[in-house]
Amino acid sequence: ADVALMVLLPSFPFSDMINFFTPEAWEEVRDNRNPAVDWLIAGFDRRSKTDITVLKKGNGGVARCSSELPHGLACFGGCRLMTSGRFVTFFYADEDTPTMQKGRASMYKNGVLNVLCGSDCEVTMRPGLNEDEALLQVSSDVSTSAAIRSSSATPTKPLSKKKADKPHRINQKTSQIDAGRKTENNADIVSSTQQLEVGNSVPYEILKGIYDPADLPSWVDPLNREEALSEEDFSKVFGMHRKEFHSLPAWKRSQEKKAAGLF
Repeated sequence: ADVALMVLLPSFPFSDMINFFTPEAWEEVRDNRNPAVDWLIAGFDRRSKTDITVLKKGNGGVARCSSELPHGLACFGGCRLMTSGRFVTFFYADEDTPTMQKGRASMYKNGVLNVLCGSDCEVTMRPGLNEDEALLQVSSDVSTSAAIRSSSATPTKPLSKKKADKPHRINQKTSQIDAGRKTENNADIVSSTQQLEVGNSVPYEILKGIYDPADLPSWVDPLNREEALSEEDFSKVFGMHRKEFHSLPAWKRSQEKKAAGLF
């Protein structure tokens, strides 16, 4: 028998645990070999204030999921993006959802979305949302996370006003020099990739160093950069052969690509 997964919020007593749907429901969405289900919507059982159940599930990606959003009922859910195999989650409550229900659902939100593991990010769901719009939200979230990691990795010590005033012009000049070097390096990388013809592989260090998809060779899929690696580089980067990598679930492939800087 299926064992229901329970989500316990620390601030609530044991009797107020959410009786959530079985893990198999989300696994159906995560299984990229299953074309029948690539999204689900879960919400409160209308007979209970704490029980959450699967309201709807099916295929058709984000567009179909957004067209099936319930009216007047807070809901949670997740989708497998059809073009990239990535996963997104969401919380949605329209303006006709009772205020008390919105408040109760928002308290359970983090606990519920944590159950939908393997997701790249949470998107802002709305009726009519399509795949391209969801992908833009994913790309924006990844870029923001990268910027935060970059800034936190190089903390700066604040200078006193007396010291800060004097070297300001020097620092500005240094920044201009560094920016020039980065531009030159990026130009070198772009120039190298533009010389690559269709069918050739792209070296890992070059592929990883391109941040703007527009700078990639036209034949390289920005969402699947790893396919442009040579067999040798592919095995070194992922520690497995290409065929073995393709057999992994989509969420696992996404994790591997993130770790390799090819996401």
